[in-house]
Order: sequence, then structure tokens, then C-alpha cells
Amino acid sequence: MSNASPLGKLQYGNRFGSDIAKIARNSLSVASTSSDSEVAAARYAKWFRDEDPQPEPSSTSRGKFRPILASMGAAEIAQATKENLAILGDDAHDLIASKLPAGNRMRKAIRSSIIPSVPHLGSCKFGEVVTAFNGETYSVLQFFIANFDGELDTSGAQFLRPRSKEFDQMFFGVNLLVDRNGNTIGFDRSQGSQGVAFKTKDVTKALYNVASASTGLSLEQLRARVKRA
Repeated sequence: MSNASPLGKLQYGNRFGSDIAKIARNSLSVASTSSDSEVAAARYAKWFRDEDPQPEPSSTSRGKFRPILASMGAAEIAQATKENLAILGDDAHDLIASKLPAGNRMRKAIRSSIIPSVPHLGSCKFGEVVTAFNGETYSVLQFFIANFDGELDTSGAQFLRPRSKEFDQMFFGVNLLVDRNGNTIGFDRSQGSQGVAFKTKDVTKALYNVASASTGLSLEQLRARVKRA
């Protein structure tokens, strides 16, 4: 695993501006009326223009983001957020994959989604590892990045639940059961903690967990390798 530290290179707050948490608290709740939508969109828009006093961590990313305009309604804001999360997931994959040991088994897989009740928050799957196959069903560990801090619950109808409506950063891994056609059957609760492999706000901790899952090496073995290097 590379010695270069990934810390600070994927901070969502830096990417979208220093006022991001304040804006989220003040205006970016569910936009249920047209006026609410306009206010949310107007404030959201500045994160995608050059009004950000902090530098863009990934210099090539800003030009890829879909602009958020004041004329957009709640549904359009949600769609734009989903598209921008896919870019964030792509960046997460590239950053982490570039630091994994040779021979790792992580496959790139990008799929973003939003929290329906809070359309400015969501997550993006950026990779996965097949951990077992019994002839009929695959056990797959999938890796995600979210633009908020939240709780994971594999026992109920709402798996992903934000702690607040503020922006943050969270990485997590979830064990799923998938049929031969690629259809998800459900959570593999026999793995990890009721199906949850890890959850962290730290890029480096996420990197170690992905590296462990994709190589079969323990976290201790990986840390020892880095120390020796």
C-alpha cells in the first residue's frame, strides 16, 4: 500500500465551500414549495461557481459538476446532487484504488442515490469485492461514500439515516447477497456487524478497510507492511 497519505484530498466540505454546513442548517431542508426550492437552489449554486474561498482538492473535478441554478425545483436539485455524487464516488474510487496493494480484487462500481426526504444528501457506491460464491448466491462487499454523517441499520426499512441535515463525509462498507443475475437479495447479516463491514469519516481508515477486504490481509498485516516500507 502506498505511503502517501490520502488525508485531506476528499473532504466534501472543502470541495463545496466553507459555508456548506451553515447553509445546510439554514435552508437546505426538504424543499416542499417552489419558494423554498428557489432559496435552496440559489444558495447551493455558489458551491458550483467560483465563489468558493477554498481551493478545489481535485483540480479536474469542478468543471465536471452539474451547476445548481436558482430556477431549479426540488426534483432538479435532487437530480443534480445525484449526478455530482457520482463524480464524488468516481474520485473516491480513483483515490483509494491508486493506493491499494497490487493484486487487489476491488472492482469499480459507480452508483449514486439521494435521501428522498433530504434531496441534497446522498451516497455513491464506488467499488465492490466478491467475497464468496456458493454456486447460486454471491456474497459481495460494497463500498460507499456519503456527503453526510449518518447511521446504518440493516434490520429495518430505512437503511441509511442522516444524523442531521448538515453536510459531512462518511465512508462505509456493506455486505450484500446477490443472485447469479446480479440482483440484490438482501443484506448478508452473517458478515461484519449485522452486514455492516465498517463505517468511518476518515479517508485513511476507509482505505485500510477496503485494502483488507480486497486483499484478504488483516488490518494489522497492512499496517505492518506500511510500517516496514
